[in-house]
Amino acid sequence: MAAQLLVPPGPDSFRRFLPESLAAIEHRIAEEAAQRPKGGRRPDDDDENGPKPNSDLEAGKSLPFIYGDIPPELVSVPLEDLDTYYSNQKVCVRRFLK
Repeated sequence: MAAQLLVPPGPDSFRRFLPESLAAIEHRIAEEAAQRPKGGRRPDDDDENGPKPNSDLEAGKSLPFIYGDIPPELVSVPLEDLDTYYSNQKVCVRRFLK
């Protein structure tokens, strides 16, 4: 399993979601697929023992205080996910990159 990227807490954790962000996700997915034997399962295919999303970062919950306030210039813009669980997954990417 590839090492998970750690997002340091604090306001510097917030980064705009750019075309380069999507390219980095696609690159990580390709690297992971290349390391997996043909016909092999992804390491997170086992739902019971695999990695899980961070429950503190669920939609609808208040952001944990360790991240501080979102900088005003990043309010209402697409951001990279803070949860490392999604570092190699394409999730709900729509019209933001036009």
